[in-house]
Amino acid sequence: MKILCLHVDYIEWQGLKKAVKSMDDLPPNELSKKKVQEALVVLTAVESGDSVGILEEYVKNVKEIAESVGTKKIVLYPYAHLSNNLSSPKDAISVLELAEKKLKEDNYEVSRAPFGYYKTFELKVKGHPLSELSREIVFKGNEEKEKDLTLEERKKLWRIMGKNRVQSIRGKDGMKSNVELGKELDLYIVNEVVGQGLPLFTPKGTAIKREIERFIVDEELKRGYEHTSTPILAKSDLYKISGHWQHYKDGMFILKVGKEDFALRPMTCPFQFVLYKRKPRSYKDLPKKYAEIATLFRSEQSGELRGLTRVRQFTLADAHLICTPEQVEKEFFGVIDLINYVMKTFGIEVWYQFSKWDPKNEGGKYVDNPEAWEKTQQSMKKILDKLKIKYVEKEGEAAFYGPKLDLQYKDVYGKEDTLITVQIDFALPDKFGMTYLDKDGKEKIPMIIHRSSTGATERVISYLLEKTQGNLPLWISPVQVRILPMSEKNNLFAEKIKGKLLEEGLRVEIDESNESLGKKVRNAQIERVFYMVTIGDKEEESNTISLRSRDGSLEHGLNMTKFVSRLKKEIKNRK
Repeated sequence: MKILCLHVDYIEWQGLKKAVKSMDDLPPNELSKKKVQEALVVLTAVESGDSVGILEEYVKNVKEIAESVGTKKIVLYPYAHLSNNLSSPKDAISVLELAEKKLKEDNYEVSRAPFGYYKTFELKVKGHPLSELSREIVFKGNEEKEKDLTLEERKKLWRIMGKNRVQSIRGKDGMKSNVELGKELDLYIVNEVVGQGLPLFTPKGTAIKREIERFIVDEELKRGYEHTSTPILAKSDLYKISGHWQHYKDGMFILKVGKEDFALRPMTCPFQFVLYKRKPRSYKDLPKKYAEIATLFRSEQSGELRGLTRVRQFTLADAHLICTPEQVEKEFFGVIDLINYVMKTFGIEVWYQFSKWDPKNEGGKYVDNPEAWEKTQQSMKKILDKLKIKYVEKEGEAAFYGPKLDLQYKDVYGKEDTLITVQIDFALPDKFGMTYLDKDGKEKIPMIIHRSSTGATERVISYLLEKTQGNLPLWISPVQVRILPMSEKNNLFAEKIKGKLLEEGLRVEIDESNESLGKKVRNAQIERVFYMVTIGDKEEESNTISLRSRDGSLEHGLNMTKFVSRLKKEIKNRK
């Protein structure tokens, strides 16, 4: 069944002559001109295979749409032009007659245009976002149960599952991309069975991701942020309030759950705003700084997906600072101070872009409030100039609800992308009815700063891999120490050393292969292991180690306690 629902100011129709010969003749009063005002018109094509069993789904959809547009008047209008696979007239009229009866039982005022007759009609559609809705309705009871895979189908998927193709050309000066390095260092894969843009991190890749996220959570807590944990999906109602449904729906993954639309979240702001509204707020509560390491989803086009740089699921160190207008400047300064600290710690080089709205606002891309846009952009420019930040201005790159400061970088191919964004938001607090009481007890609307501190973890890893070509600093190296026993009889001593290092929270492995020491060293160097601990009979007798650093330096007879102390100091300093 296919339907097209139109919320109208009025519809007027008149029956002319019979179109289906098998239909009974209708009395003149049913063919006379009729006019219904302020109604939901449901143009309906009952299709072959539909039966009375489709009735429940049809009525449910009609009621849901009527409720969303706020009307109790419904016109059921047979409209064969929606489909070229129509049911028999007998089945179609049965569905429409029973639907009329059921809707009337639920206190709807229902009119039904004559079935099987040519008709003239005229209508005027209202001009709101939900005034025109089309749907295809399938009776689930008619659907065949999904068949299990055959053995051959399963084997085919196994073969695909075992293949993780790496397609990546070298960048400038022969630099390896994060795709090539991810494969070479066994950090992550992208598999066709799972889906493009959905990276699977190995234990080594996960170690890098975990360290980055632990670092920023600890730093944010020191700076007064409160961490939240919110759902990865929500009903469309939440996104309609924020405006993401209207402005950003094409970039979201939509799910149908019963009769409700849900979507995987592309951002956390609406969820944290709901938390803010859980109780009354005073100016004394502000600023309120909510942060979250959030898993987000965006429906990127397949041609835009690139390794860890652009994915469909990613993890963002996200936060929202809810403050009074007077606090915006100070809190913005604090955000930039945090970002500068993060960039210095990681050794990331960026430049700044002041992303502004397009005053032409073609296609309704932005919240329609020119005065607020100009005021907010002037305020943001003043703050940036006070910070003495050098930036380029770019019109038409703002978020739909406010201007933003984008931190830009280039990958190994010289392609520009955004790493971190800071936005001043004048629109969403009002949309969510967010308020606080000022010193005089008057209700005011707060301002919001949207910000990330590290950006998407996946993109940060991508940047660091490409910049260092896999030679990551000790504190985020997936393997900080690899123990290389000279022979099998030294394995027990190696296990003892490994246990001590694990107790100190270090990431350590033992190479117990039958390879020569030289080959073990070469393998560790290829895998960018930071420290290689070599042990033989001599080291075991003296209870010491020989140490080889990734830079090639060698030390012999090193005391384990001193070695552990050195590592912990280097990790703490994040050099």
